[in-house]
Amino acid sequence: MRDLIFLGVFLILVCFAFRRPYMAASLWIWSGLFVPTYWVYSFAKPISYNTVFALITFLTYLFTRHKPRMPVDVVALLVCLFWIHTGITSYSSIGMPELVWPEWEKFSKVFLSFIMVTLIIRQRHEFEMLIWGILMSVGFMGAIEGLKFVASLGGHKIQGPYGHLLADNNHFATALCMIIPLIIYQLKSVEEKWIRFGLFSMLVLCTLSVLGTYSRGGFLALAIIGCYFWLKSKRKLLTLIAVGIIASVSVLLLPQKWYDRMETIEAADEDSSFTNRVNSWKIHTLLALERPATGGGYKTAYYQTHWDRLSTKIDQIDVIETPPPGEKPRAAHSIYFQVLGDHGFVGLVLFLLIIALSFLKMHWVIATLNRAPWKAEHHWQVDLARMMQVSLLAYCTAGAALSLAYLELFWCLVAAMVGLTIQVKVMVSPQRRQHANAGQVLEDRQVLEDRHS
Repeated sequence: MRDLIFLGVFLILVCFAFRRPYMAASLWIWSGLFVPTYWVYSFAKPISYNTVFALITFLTYLFTRHKPRMPVDVVALLVCLFWIHTGITSYSSIGMPELVWPEWEKFSKVFLSFIMVTLIIRQRHEFEMLIWGILMSVGFMGAIEGLKFVASLGGHKIQGPYGHLLADNNHFATALCMIIPLIIYQLKSVEEKWIRFGLFSMLVLCTLSVLGTYSRGGFLALAIIGCYFWLKSKRKLLTLIAVGIIASVSVLLLPQKWYDRMETIEAADEDSSFTNRVNSWKIHTLLALERPATGGGYKTAYYQTHWDRLSTKIDQIDVIETPPPGEKPRAAHSIYFQVLGDHGFVGLVLFLLIIALSFLKMHWVIATLNRAPWKAEHHWQVDLARMMQVSLLAYCTAGAALSLAYLELFWCLVAAMVGLTIQVKVMVSPQRRQHANAGQVLEDRQVLEDRHS
């Protein structure tokens, strides 16, 4: 019965996808994050929903007459260079081809979705449709897990969908932290009371879900998000009351073992999981030092031969003393060291530039639109830019200890930032020309008056 209902909903969504490219692109992102096959069990399971929406996105964009302009954007250019560089590192990889090329293919699909979102999303309703696609995937799963957590009185251990990149509890917590600012943006945009109530419920449940994952990185990202909103809020007392309510519910639900795990943050150097992470960071750094330009390629450190070989050189990096690494290869446990080991220092520089410039572009959007006459009319762009900055901050914080460099949600967020930057540039450019022309007229008038005198 579930498969039949889901298939019916899918066919309805396909009809919507054919109507507009931005709908198709949003459903492409939704299907990639929601993992529809996780929710069905029978004849609807073999269908590649993500591929269907991807093809519809290409077709609708191809046959759209009035396509949005695509000015050159430095962040989009850097993403293209990063993707090209990953192809080079995959070709020259010293890892196992059966591990390297599937990872490059996965990232290439993410890159294609980045390109299409960048090309299509421009107007307010298009951005909000994209955000709804994200909220109805990661946010929906977070709300479901949060309800289970409350119903079990804190006994339910929260994880993401099986077989997905977000299946790990730490990964799922990071994605939830990234969407919390987007929920808050939608709360500001929506006027219908019942939708606002649903979004507020999702916000509370997703916050509880982050805590229920037992993720220390997720907890730190959540704390940073809370501090940001408190500092920026004009209603600090109301914000404190809201935080107090969520904290009170959490105290009632969270067991003692949750507090024991969070206390290990203060004694990270004594925690075995932390020392394992540091050892993995060292291994990936050594891999990059051997091949500074290209690194080892995707998942090279997973190859037992290279892990064993680099383990013998780990004493060369003695910034933090750790016991010898175990025989079992481990993930990078950091977006930064993951890119460093996979794609060398060139890849890391490109990756860091993408993050830094995306953040600065949003700062430019906020500063530009806060000036008159833009402030009152285009407040939604300012709110969206701020919330995407917070999402990026959450990703960078939690991702410092997780292997999530190729997370589709992050690259979709960067694509939305590029689209918003382009939209604001196109919007303000006529105004700039008008001011420039007015200045030129005044200058010419002054010259004529001087000549006349």
